Amino acid sequence: MIVRRALLTGALLCSFAAAAGSASPLVDEADRLWAEGKLPQAQARFEAAVAAEPNTTAVRLRLAGFQLAQQQTSASIANYQQAISQEPTNSKAWIGLGLAYLHSGQRNLARAAFAEAVRVDPSREEKIAPLIAKLDAS
Repeated sequence: MIVRRALLTGALLCSFAAAAGSASPLVDEADRLWAEGKLPQAQARFEAAVAAEPNTTAVRLRLAGFQLAQQQTSASIANYQQAISQEPTNSKAWIGLGLAYLHSGQRNLARAAFAEAVRVDPSREEKIAPLIAKLDAS
């Protein structure tokens, strides 16, 4: 049940606003292709967007969220980690990393990532606390 909810949350996490700059049209096109079910093409556009704006956290988060939704867990984890190295106080990146760890079966790392999301953005505690509690109980 936790994993099912986490996947849905991960899909919602992917719906961040597109980043500004040269990557934005690529992200918009990737979103359109994803909605049309053209997954390989969507992934190529997300990857092109990251190549165009490698230091733009929002673009990297979009790719990581897409990868998580496609069950490309290892790649997703790597991109969330890169996003966190670019912007350590980005709670969305920490939540995404927690979801990716959860999907990979790394519950302790997932819990730690969720706890860090709350630490950097206490306003997220109400939504994340039940997930952390379920992880602690299992």
